[in-house]
Amino acid sequence: MRPVISLSFGIVVLVAASTGLVRDSPTASAQGTGPTKDEIYFSLARRINAQSESPVSAIVNSLGEVIEIQQIVMSEGKATVVVKELAPSNARSTNRSIRLVFVPTDQKDKWLWESFEDNRKFYPVEKLFPYAKERLTQSRQVTDRAWSALLDIMSKEGEAAVKVVTTAKAILKTDPAPLAPLNLARSALGEAVKGKEVEAILNTHRELVAAIEQVLALADNYAELKANDAFLRLVDELKAVQASRASMRTAYVDAVAAYNDDIRRLPFALVAYGMEFTKVDAKIQPE
Repeated sequence: MRPVISLSFGIVVLVAASTGLVRDSPTASAQGTGPTKDEIYFSLARRINAQSESPVSAIVNSLGEVIEIQQIVMSEGKATVVVKELAPSNARSTNRSIRLVFVPTDQKDKWLWESFEDNRKFYPVEKLFPYAKERLTQSRQVTDRAWSALLDIMSKEGEAAVKVVTTAKAILKTDPAPLAPLNLARSALGEAVKGKEVEAILNTHRELVAAIEQVLALADNYAELKANDAFLRLVDELKAVQASRASMRTAYVDAVAAYNDDIRRLPFALVAYGMEFTKVDAKIQPE
């Protein structure tokens, strides 16, 4: 009878294995089939919350806007999770997926985010926070420098226009009509820049551009100006400053777009919101 019992036991084991009743390890058995997708989001959020003051629920919501969970694979009691960016590919970035590793905790159904993948290598999660902070801070600082450079070139635009009008005054022996509105616009722009009032800066710069258009029209109204090499050279310099301002305006908008793209790319997208790296709205649009 022993062979029969042994055979029956073997059949039971085979059936149990085929139906999934036998697990690879005691840990895997204790954790069932591994973490749910919801638990993955909450595990990420809890780890990020430990490094910041952002509420777990807010972090979970932000993660749902930048990544999707594609696959959860159990091996030796750990869960390897494939996450993918929601941001599509563009000229500077290619949409990609990376793997994250989670381990079970003593608390039922709760998992701990252990490591992340970058360039096909795995690193402890602790390394992601300083890495992301450094890279995203640099990216955001580029936008700040680009804005400062644009404000500087706006001021230089006014200065270049004043040189043109001052030279015209010396040639014509009278105050050209554009001088007064030009000085008013320059003064207003300077005050707006000091106050860091974006709307006021844009409005006063439009007034400055309108005044400069009158300055550039002087040569059409006075033959002596059109024939004066010094005046024409200053006009060319003014136009060059205007061209630089246009390119710097584009550079600023591009810098903002690049930063906004960076915070949506893996692995930075995992921790950006929790570390207070959020979307920046460009103060202006390209011309």
